Amino acid sequence: MEWDPSRFFRPEGSPSPYALLMLNQPINERAFTVLSQHASYIICADGGANRLFDMMKAQGKESTEPRQYGNKDKPVFLKIQGVKHSDLHITQLPDKIIGDLDSIRPSVRQHYEKLEVSVVKDPDQYSTDFTKCLKYLNSHASEIIQSPRKQKVATSRTGQETISTNESCSVPSPKLEIVILGGLGGRVDQAFSQIHHLYMMTQTQRQLQASSSSQDVSPGAGGNLYLISEESISFVLQKGKNIILTPRTNRPPESETIRSGLSPDEAGDNDGPPSSSEREYYFEENIGIIPLSAPASITTQGFEWDVEDWHTEIGGQISTSNHIRADKVEVSTNVPVLFTAELAQRLKRA
Repeated sequence: MEWDPSRFFRPEGSPSPYALLMLNQPINERAFTVLSQHASYIICADGGANRLFDMMKAQGKESTEPRQYGNKDKPVFLKIQGVKHSDLHITQLPDKIIGDLDSIRPSVRQHYEKLEVSVVKDPDQYSTDFTKCLKYLNSHASEIIQSPRKQKVATSRTGQETISTNESCSVPSPKLEIVILGGLGGRVDQAFSQIHHLYMMTQTQRQLQASSSSQDVSPGAGGNLYLISEESISFVLQKGKNIILTPRTNRPPESETIRSGLSPDEAGDNDGPPSSSEREYYFEENIGIIPLSAPASITTQGFEWDVEDWHTEIGGQISTSNHIRADKVEVSTNVPVLFTAELAQRLKRA
């Protein structure tokens, strides 16, 4: 299985569609600025709407007018041609707010409803706001992928408006990837809850993928889940061989990566630090591989300290603070494990 966490940070946008799911946790503003530009859909889990509103208001970017173009329920990618993001003042509205609505402030709900944002109450007491949002995204995955998104207006600091759209995704039969904006730096129990739900919902996504031919499953449902916290991006690797693309990692020159076991072509050309005009980093070099539900046996390639059939479990040995040494790394495992990579400094929460 191949993973490409770098796709969400590329200036040109992801080659496949993704939804941005905002939890009721402190927002990594720097990551949000990048992720929201190319997201196919933005959905807030109940109190996540408070977080989005407060962040945009603090930046002086809260929306005061409803969308002026297109249908609010039909998303596409945002891509602004010929204008640097640093020169833009972008107001961002969510496409949907879902939950039991016991956390969203009345004033925030009223604000978004006035701007024609759909607010949906789901009273199910046996599911969390996160799982309610995930259920909605899976049910409407095909619609989100195929429908043209509303155009967005970005106003430059000179006052000039730029209207932008992006063409439909060209990836054959894509799955809707889901990027979750959460936080792991607060209460420990809430941090464990997020990891727990990431693990459980990843298994649900795998089941949907396996049932993709069923008429009861929306085409495009069952995409990969990625959790972005204050300083990391994390996802659950599946049993078997996992290939993870890690370009633009802030790591030593190629001469120091020979020990990785990969060929120079596989390791990538990183001979010397890139200039700022050539690339911006997506990741720092630090990663961790954590067993969650059971002890694991892992084999790795492309890291500073590679292992073969290495036993890891909570209460025993675990892999933390290993270092990326290639643009493509491999992890083989006999059970699902959590993979976490440190975000580049420019993408960490300030």
